[in-house]
Amino acid sequence: MVVAMALINALAVEHAHGRPVGPVEPGPAIAGILAIDPPSAAAFRSGDSPGFTELARQLRQIVDDLDRGDVDAAAGRLNTFLVEHPAHPHLAKEDGRWRLHHHPADAALVPMWTSICAASIARLVGAGLHDRVGTCHAPGCDLAFIDASKNGSRRFCSTPCQNRVKAATFRRRAQTR
Repeated sequence: MVVAMALINALAVEHAHGRPVGPVEPGPAIAGILAIDPPSAAAFRSGDSPGFTELARQLRQIVDDLDRGDVDAAAGRLNTFLVEHPAHPHLAKEDGRWRLHHHPADAALVPMWTSICAASIARLVGAGLHDRVGTCHAPGCDLAFIDASKNGSRRFCSTPCQNRVKAATFRRRAQTR
């Protein structure tokens, strides 16, 4: 989920924290995101950028569906992903520990991460946690997030966005007095 949200927020947003987001050079952004998995970071080539950009765009559609409460549309998109990039779980020993991977062992980088991202979001939907995926409700911000709060009431991507909305609400109330 971390990579899915990071791809969306780096490559598929128009506004962040109340400001327009200018054109982003996808290569460095993707390389930074893939640093979470050193083998993926080492395998990344600039030719992979269009595939990751398209993946981010499609993941964004899923998150938007979930944010609107249209779980059926999100599930349909996820099922398409899972058919086109099926998960092939296998155990791989890395740094002396066994880790579960959800992609074919020989998968190319973009299909591999498509499978991983689709499977992770599908697990949330399948567990009934679809309402934990959302987009920021602050005006001028469309960043995506996963709500890990205890009560599941998160509406903003960050504290600064929440504070902007609260301050604007306070100013409006003060003007009407």
